[in-house]
Amino acid sequence: MANKRSAQKAARQAEKRTAINKPIKSAVKTYVKKALAAVAEAADSAVVDVRAAARALDRAASHGVLHRNAAARRKSRLMSRLHQLSMAEPTAAEETAKAPKPAKAPKATAPKAAAKTKAPATAKAPAMGAAAPEGAPTKKPAARKKAAPAAS
Repeated sequence: MANKRSAQKAARQAEKRTAINKPIKSAVKTYVKKALAAVAEAADSAVVDVRAAARALDRAASHGVLHRNAAARRKSRLMSRLHQLSMAEPTAAEETAKAPKPAKAPKATAPKAAAKTKAPATAKAPAMGAAAPEGAPTKKPAARKKAAPAAS
């Protein structure tokens, strides 16, 4: 046990934080593990599980349980695995199920105008003292300088 009062207090605070953070970390690990399993099996629920894991990681990072860069890295790795799953080669059964589509005839297009007109420039900002248009942000007036004290 710590000897100084400040060290004892720090130990108590660490115990409280650990008690709060432990279930959050455990839940995040469960969500991530479930998402990884779904991606590995190429399950239909993989997208939903990855979203749930990303949400749990974001929540843990916002509460300070995980560092935000660590949460972003883990989300990125999950998303890249999900992307690899979506880009995977289709199986032979899927290829035979898809019927070849007939080729489309090219469309006849009208000739384009030779010279396009340039869009009108946006209106300039109003001069100082002039009223600004509705919805436009207004500037604060410049601060006035204090008059220098008269030297006598």
